[in-house]
Amino acid sequence: MVLLLVALAALAAGVTPLLVCGVATAAVMVVGVLVHRQTNAWLWLLVAAVMATWGVGRLAQAHDVVVAQQVCDALCLVMAGVLVVVVMRWVARARRRPDLFDTVTVLVVVVLAVVQVAQLLGEERPVAALASVQVVITAFLGRLALSRRRLQPAWVTLLLGAVLMSTGGLAEPLAAGAGDLPALALGAGSLLFAVAALLPSSRSALVAEALVERAAGSKVVLAALPLVLAPAGLWAVDRQLGTGALPEALHIAVGTLSAATAVLRAFAATRRLEHQAEHDPLTDLRNRRGLARVHDQAEHPWALLLVDLDDFKDVNDSYGHDAGDQLLLVVRARLLEAVADDGVVARFGGDEFAVLVHPGREVAVAERVVAAMRASVVVDGAGGVSVRCTASVGVTPPVPGLGLSELLTRADVALYAAKGDGRDRARVYAPEQREAVVERLTLTSQVRQLLGGRSPAVGRLEMHYQPLVELRTGEVVGAEALVRWRHPEQGLLAPDAFLGHVATTGLDAELDAAVLAEVLEQMGRWRDQRRRVLPVSVNLTRSSLLDPALADRVADGLARAGVPGRQLRVEITEHEPLPDDDGLAATLQRLRGLGVEVHLDDYGTGYTSLDYLERFPVTLLKVDRSVVQALPGRSQVVAGLAALSRTMRLDVLAEGVETPEQRARLVELGVRYGQGWLFSRPLAAADYAAGVLGDPPPVPPVPPVPAPRLPLAAAPAGPATGRPDGDRTRAGMI
Repeated sequence: MVLLLVALAALAAGVTPLLVCGVATAAVMVVGVLVHRQTNAWLWLLVAAVMATWGVGRLAQAHDVVVAQQVCDALCLVMAGVLVVVVMRWVARARRRPDLFDTVTVLVVVVLAVVQVAQLLGEERPVAALASVQVVITAFLGRLALSRRRLQPAWVTLLLGAVLMSTGGLAEPLAAGAGDLPALALGAGSLLFAVAALLPSSRSALVAEALVERAAGSKVVLAALPLVLAPAGLWAVDRQLGTGALPEALHIAVGTLSAATAVLRAFAATRRLEHQAEHDPLTDLRNRRGLARVHDQAEHPWALLLVDLDDFKDVNDSYGHDAGDQLLLVVRARLLEAVADDGVVARFGGDEFAVLVHPGREVAVAERVVAAMRASVVVDGAGGVSVRCTASVGVTPPVPGLGLSELLTRADVALYAAKGDGRDRARVYAPEQREAVVERLTLTSQVRQLLGGRSPAVGRLEMHYQPLVELRTGEVVGAEALVRWRHPEQGLLAPDAFLGHVATTGLDAELDAAVLAEVLEQMGRWRDQRRRVLPVSVNLTRSSLLDPALADRVADGLARAGVPGRQLRVEITEHEPLPDDDGLAATLQRLRGLGVEVHLDDYGTGYTSLDYLERFPVTLLKVDRSVVQALPGRSQVVAGLAALSRTMRLDVLAEGVETPEQRARLVELGVRYGQGWLFSRPLAAADYAAGVLGDPPPVPPVPPVPAPRLPLAAAPAGPATGRPDGDRTRAGMI
């Protein structure tokens, strides 16, 4: 508004208004740079220099100083060219891959403009040459405005100002009867430049990152229109000013070529959009929609494999999503190699893949897929750690007339069967598997309700305690807490009936939390009953151990129950690989700081590693029952473990001790503690308390009240207290 008023005042005083607009805009832009300290401030100062030079050129034009006007216009073009080159480099950097059709269109327009300008300058027609350049600048500005999205307000204001100034400059020589409209357009454009410099968003407007987000595909195609129309604009300049710089046929040919290039670009953009709609962005495999197209267009029925990675969630949770993405790319390569020419591979999302297989090849392909996934993968995103991620596969044989949806349903049923049979295998669909799936889904629902405590109809969790004893003396030194499910219809369910299902459905961390809370509450009740309380061991799964809040939850549980940390043990199992992770080691160290001991369960099987003993604050090794059951055949293994424990100052406990001979041999080999049915089966809490912890000590009798020295009748009468006799008696007893 200030600039507009200044221009009006200048017009009234006889001063060239456009001179005032240019110089004042330059001054305001310098002020904007000083106030906002923009990134790439030199570009804003270059725009200010362009405006000041342009204003001086308008003054020279008003006083017919042709040479000065041409010099100013030339300087403006050079500086504007620098700005265009910088912006075009930013746009090119924002592209993920070169756009061949767009490049061809730009080159065609630029070459035509350069040839026409060269011809016009050779004929000493600088006004026509300048108009030709304005055509190309206007086309590029329109292209930029339509091809980007989410531009900052300062960018939008700059573009509008540039379009107005370019259009006004073009209208001056072409529209002789336009009156003051070109001047108004030029003045309004300069005003918008000044406004853009004062906007807060100008701080980060002129940066490459501001041009990263491209418009939607249809709008990008529309953005080619200004460049297609540029040859027509150059022809209009040529004809309107009567220069005849270039043959008319050349303009027609170039316009046709530009239009054809734009059409090809639109076709390529459409094909790219269609590809994106039917392909997964990470792996570039077909998605569900793309697989459906292949299925529907086939002349023969397809078999279908549904592939699910067994331990992918653990990789994601342990090493992050970048490592998970890298693993998925390795899985993609292995699937393509295993399937080869026998089918079509697709990814449905997450860790789920599907494969359409030619009839008769489904079982062989499924076996190749399972075998291919067993090899370990070195994940760079996890610091070069080697991870193993097997796959379960559900197979649906081909059925004529069966749609993809029903094929997927059947494959999903078979996949459930493969998971239920232990994972890392393939299973072919059979109708009777549906009943098993229904049972598993019902079990999942019941387990969720059980852990949430929302429905007594599904029963309750019940903790049993198996004593841990010193092998030489038979003295009970603690217990391991083992979970049971008291089911309203099926009675007491052993862990094997539901723990595997809990693990495959991702509910293991919730079960750990419920077990830990119940054990600590029970230990607190025993303390309240004044029973002796022996240490209790609780098993924790990988999911719980990787939870950074584990130590805090254990500390809170101990505090609520009033149980010292030294009376709690946590057991980590060897059957699940634990990452070389500083966070996990820190969590276990915090537990040790609370007094909680860490035991390594099932030692001698699974992922046996001395690295666990070095990284984690382990205090006891539990020899797996399979090793104990093999005695005396594996005596050397047990002796070695006992020697290792003495060297590292660890205790050793043998699981699954069932015979006196096993007990005697373990004592000979140097094993101190044992656990098994030879000593006791797992006991309900009440039975464990009565049989192991013993009855609480009797409550000491209330000491008798001493007889008063004076008979009550002889007691001196005092003032009334207002209490009933009973209250006085109780007061005397206290």
